[in-house]
Amino acid sequence: MTYYCFLNGKIIPANEAAVAITDLGLLRGYGIFDYLRTYHGRPFRLQDYLDRLRSSASDMRLPVKYSDAQITAIVDELLQKNEVTEDAAIRLLMTGGNSPDSMSIAEPNFAVIIEHLAPTPQEQYENGVKLLTYPFKRIFPLSKTTNYVAAIKMQPEVKAKKAFDLLYVLNDEVLELTRNNFFLVKGNALITAKEGVLEGVTRKVILELAEGHFKLDVRRVNAAELNTADEAFLSGSAKKLIPVVQIDEKIYGSGKPGATTRKLMQLFDEYVSVVSSQERVASNR
Repeated sequence: MTYYCFLNGKIIPANEAAVAITDLGLLRGYGIFDYLRTYHGRPFRLQDYLDRLRSSASDMRLPVKYSDAQITAIVDELLQKNEVTEDAAIRLLMTGGNSPDSMSIAEPNFAVIIEHLAPTPQEQYENGVKLLTYPFKRIFPLSKTTNYVAAIKMQPEVKAKKAFDLLYVLNDEVLELTRNNFFLVKGNALITAKEGVLEGVTRKVILELAEGHFKLDVRRVNAAELNTADEAFLSGSAKKLIPVVQIDEKIYGSGKPGATTRKLMQLFDEYVSVVSSQERVASNR
């Protein structure tokens, strides 16, 4: 089967997509992206991701010449053309363009890519995962740049220690994972970083759903709190919510997902079911 993507105004076979070797994305790692998924074939909270893409693009001085309506139409056409029948991932990508001097931003390349969404092993939801702390903070944390050098460089150590991912902790401040946001649970309070992290869309939904059920404590999170919290979990577009049962040598509770985490997982799944139904109805009108 031929897979199609969108690149600079055209939908083309993905294996024919190419940018210049002097593109800043290749030469300097200068680019941004956003990443979302579908549920039952429909994009989830697409407008939130478009808003964040524009915020990242503005911060990185990359002009977006397509309107939200145009990008939405491109996404819909690609989902149809690629005959997506199972849930898929959608990547919106911008690079710094074909630079004349390897430093100046040129006209950005803009791509939309439909990707396979690897299923998360059910055991991770049921049993939780382990994280390793790592002293790092992304240089532009509010922008979703393509620079994942630290995360990729550390993957062999993550795998060697049978961990799920890294948790960035710098100067006694708990931040985020390499690709996901992070929450602690203390009593009836959800605790998550306020600054210095990417404002995840799934994180946003969790905070919306938790309103009225739990106390929301969005603030600076101190590293010492990793040892005093009752529960922990991560959130992300592809993974939804995954319980964290161990960080370094610290094991939470009985080493099994806690009640608050399980409740939030239930609330999120129920919300997705409702939103997906509404999206399917709207798309069939």
